[in-house]
Amino acid sequence: MAVVLLIGNWSVAQQKKNVRQEQKAFFKALNYAESDDYEKAISAFSNLVKTSPTFTEAYLHLGLCYLNTNKGAESAIPALQTGLSQLSADDQATPLGHDFMMALGEAYQVSLKPDSAILVYNVLLTKVDNADLDFKAQIEQEINNCRNAKVFLANPVQLTITNLGEAVNSRYDDHSPLVNVYEDVLLFTSRRPEAKLPELADGQFPEKVYVSANEKAHWEKAKLLNVFFKNPVHESGVSLSPDGNSLFIYRSDNDGKSIYVSYLEKGEWTEPVKLPFPINTPADETHASLSGDRSTLFFTSDREGGYGGLDIYMCKKDAYGRWGEARNLGSSINTRFDEETSMIHADGRTLYFASEGHNSMGRLDVFYAQMNPDSTWSLPVNLGYPINTPDDDFFFLPSLDKSHAYYASSRFDDNYGGSDIYKVEFDAAFEGELAVIEGQVSSADMKRGPIRLMVTRMTDRQLVGDYRPDEQSGKYTMFLETGHEYSIEQMAINQPMGESVIAVEPEMAYQKEPKVYSFSEIQMTPPLKRVIVAKTLSEQNIAAVAAIEADIKRIEYTPYFTLQVLALKRRPLFASLYLKGLDVDDIRTIKCKDGYTRYLYGAYIDYPTAKRTQKRIQQSGKFDDSFVRRLSEVEALQLK
Repeated sequence: MAVVLLIGNWSVAQQKKNVRQEQKAFFKALNYAESDDYEKAISAFSNLVKTSPTFTEAYLHLGLCYLNTNKGAESAIPALQTGLSQLSADDQATPLGHDFMMALGEAYQVSLKPDSAILVYNVLLTKVDNADLDFKAQIEQEINNCRNAKVFLANPVQLTITNLGEAVNSRYDDHSPLVNVYEDVLLFTSRRPEAKLPELADGQFPEKVYVSANEKAHWEKAKLLNVFFKNPVHESGVSLSPDGNSLFIYRSDNDGKSIYVSYLEKGEWTEPVKLPFPINTPADETHASLSGDRSTLFFTSDREGGYGGLDIYMCKKDAYGRWGEARNLGSSINTRFDEETSMIHADGRTLYFASEGHNSMGRLDVFYAQMNPDSTWSLPVNLGYPINTPDDDFFFLPSLDKSHAYYASSRFDDNYGGSDIYKVEFDAAFEGELAVIEGQVSSADMKRGPIRLMVTRMTDRQLVGDYRPDEQSGKYTMFLETGHEYSIEQMAINQPMGESVIAVEPEMAYQKEPKVYSFSEIQMTPPLKRVIVAKTLSEQNIAAVAAIEADIKRIEYTPYFTLQVLALKRRPLFASLYLKGLDVDDIRTIKCKDGYTRYLYGAYIDYPTAKRTQKRIQQSGKFDDSFVRRLSEVEALQLK
C-alpha cells in the first residue's frame, strides 16, 4: 500500500513539473511574440505543441504568429484548426473560442479563400451573445469584406509586376517608394543594417530613408541619406513633392507621432523640421502629401472631431504662405475605420489613399477618388486585385501619366526577404494628359514677398493651380492638362504683378519620351509684363466690378462649342464601352426630340480649342466620327 502511495505522489509531482515547464515555455514564446520576433515565437510555439499536443492556447498563438509574418496565412490554418477541434461546443462560445474563429476566418481571408472564411464567420455569429452588438458588427464587416474579395478575385486587374532588383531591395523590409515626376530619383524606407544602428528585437534595424538614382534605365546601389545618420530611431519617408525637393518624414517625438519635412538644398537634404500647427497636434499625424502647386497639404490624423480612427485632412496656404485651417475631407472619403497614406497626384484632383472601410477586401486596401469642381469628392474606387488583397495594402505611388506605379509587397515569390519594392505596369493603355513646365521667378520679384502663380483654365474659367515658387531659388514646376489655354497671374501676396496666357498643346504631354518644357518655350500671348498698380482702393474696386460685369456679359453671349462623339437611336446603355478613355466628368448625355441620344464631350469657349480637343481624343484611334458643333444647336433638340 505504501508503494502505491509513493508512486501516486511521484506521478502528481511529475505532472506539476510538466505543467510548470509548459507554462515556462509558453511565456517564453509569448515574450518573443510581444517583441515582434515572430520567427523565434513560431519556433518556440511549434516545439511546445509537439511536446504538449493538448496545450490548446499554444495553437492559437502559433496561428496568430503565422498571420503576422509574410506568407504565413496558409501555415496558420492547420494550427488553428487543430486547436479549435480541441474545444467543446460550449468552449467555442467562450472568448477563447471566439479568438480561434476570428483568427481562422482571417487566415482563410488572407489565403484568398473567402468562401471558407464566410463559413467560419457565420458559425461564429451563432456563438456570440446577441447583446454583444459591437462584436457582431465586426464579424458582419468581415463577411462583407469577403464578399467584396469574391468580386475582385473574379475580375483581376491586368498588370505586370517587376521587382526593382538587389540594387534597391535587401533581405530586410524595404517599403514606401517615393519618386519625383521625372522618375530619375527613388527614395524609400528600409530596415537594413547600417553603421551604428542597433539591431532590434525582431532581428531588423530602425527604419531609415535611402536613395537610388536611375542611370540608363537601371537603379543604382541604394545609399542611406546622410541626414539620417544621426538618430538611432525609426524615421520613415512618407512622401516626396512632385518636383523632388521636399521630403516628408514620419517620426515619433515627445508629442507622439508627427510629420517633419526636409528640403533638398544644393544637392543635400536639410535637417528635418517639424510641420507647425494645425498640421501637427498632440494627436497622431502619420502621413502627408504635397500638391503639385505646393499650396495644399493632405495629411492623416486621429485628432478629435473625425469620423473614427485616422482620417484624411487638408490644409491650404494663405497669401503669406502660412498654413490655414485643417479641413476634414468628409464622409465620402473618411469612414469609421482608418484611412492612411494619402497621396495627391500631380494633376491636383486625384487622391490615392488606403482605407479599411468602403468596399475593402479586408484590412487596408488602396483606393482613389477625384475632387469635383466644387471641392467635394467622388466616391472612392477600389484599385482591385492583385494590387489589393485581404491583407494590408497601403502604399501606392502612381506615375505622372498613371500608366504605372511603385508599390511595396512581400507577397511575390521573387522577393529578397521581407517586403520589396516593385514597379507595377498596367496593361490597359493610359493617355499622358499632363505637361510638365518649369520656370523661375526673378530674384527682384522674390524680394517683394511670397509669390503666387494663379493658373486659370480659359476653357471654363476654373482656377486649377495656386503655385508657390521655391522661397530661395524662385523655381517652380507646373503640371497642366494638355489641350487648353491658361491664364497665369503672378502675385506678390495679394498684389498683381503680371499676367500671361499660354497654350499647352496635346503633343506636349509627358509620356513615353518625357520632356520638360521651360515656361519661355511655351506659346504665350501677351508676354508677361509687370503691372504697376497706382489706383486708389476705391478705383480698384470700381475697376474690378466693371471687369467682372464685362466677363459675365462676354460669357453670356459666348457661342460655346462642344464635341458630339456619339448618337444612338436604340439601346444606348452600352455607350460606356465606346466612351471609355474620356473623362467621365466632361461627358453629357442629351435625349433629343428626334429619338436619338447624343453624347457630348466638354464645352469650349472657342472653335480652335474644341478642334484641338477633337484632334487629341482621335489620336487614341477612337472617336473618328466626333465633330465640333455649337452647344446651343444640340440643346435646341433636347426633349423637354
